[in-house]
Amino acid sequence: MGTYLEWAKPESESDYNKVRIWRSTTEEGTYSLLHTQSISDNSYYDMDGTTSKWYKITFYDSGTEKESSYSDPIKGGTISGYCTPNDIRDITNLKADDITDTELYKIINFAANQLNSDINTYKEDEKLEYISQEKENEIDDSNTSYYIKNYPIGDSTGNQEVTTADIEVYSLKNSDGTKASVDITSISPNTGKFIVTTAVSADYTLYVTYKFAPLSVSDPHPLIRTACTLLSAAWAYSKINIGKATAFSVGSMNISRHIKSFDIYYQRYQEVLKEVNNRITRVEETPDRM
Repeated sequence: MGTYLEWAKPESESDYNKVRIWRSTTEEGTYSLLHTQSISDNSYYDMDGTTSKWYKITFYDSGTEKESSYSDPIKGGTISGYCTPNDIRDITNLKADDITDTELYKIINFAANQLNSDINTYKEDEKLEYISQEKENEIDDSNTSYYIKNYPIGDSTGNQEVTTADIEVYSLKNSDGTKASVDITSISPNTGKFIVTTAVSADYTLYVTYKFAPLSVSDPHPLIRTACTLLSAAWAYSKINIGKATAFSVGSMNISRHIKSFDIYYQRYQEVLKEVNNRITRVEETPDRM
């Protein structure tokens, strides 16, 4: 979904008034000018950025044409999120002159965390036990595959990704209650499956703490994407409209500003959020083993 770059401002901004962002397909390759922006903004969102792209930064004075040396190469990393700046622009009349992609990326990150808070359910110290014939959760010195009762697994760390960092597993020794953390190799968020690094002895009981969502956020379900887009749009309008007059004049022309845009998009978000949360299924009871 793109690459977000951030860098330190020069010690003396008076020497420059612009920042130039350069991009290459390899670390040692030729860097082409990608974008120029004000020195006051020390971040940039590259919609087409991927992990295979490399970047360098220079500071530039448009009056004297003085330019700093290139920064060290910066490797691109694909950012995570439930929607993109283009998704927001597709449903609004927001243009780049109103709000930049970089600003929209920051709003998306903020909105996604709010969305997580609105949809996630927290499960603490869930005991791993038999769920079904396909999900026996045997603790027998050899098994390494386990399942939680509720899924899809949600984003607990606030980075709009679902990884092994989003669940915590620990073992409790049955004889004396000794507690130890259990390392996880991988997870399958949409099935609730996770793999532990080392098989656990039958002398232990396993417990897991996690958050789960009504719909997938690891590969965002269309309703998750829609909700994030609507909420981001609401906050984007809030950013550009708050504190501005509802009407003003330019010569003989009277211009009105639609200040209620936040309310409109936030109400739409609430409607989609209700639909998302209606999809939730909780598994509280464990069926008896056959």
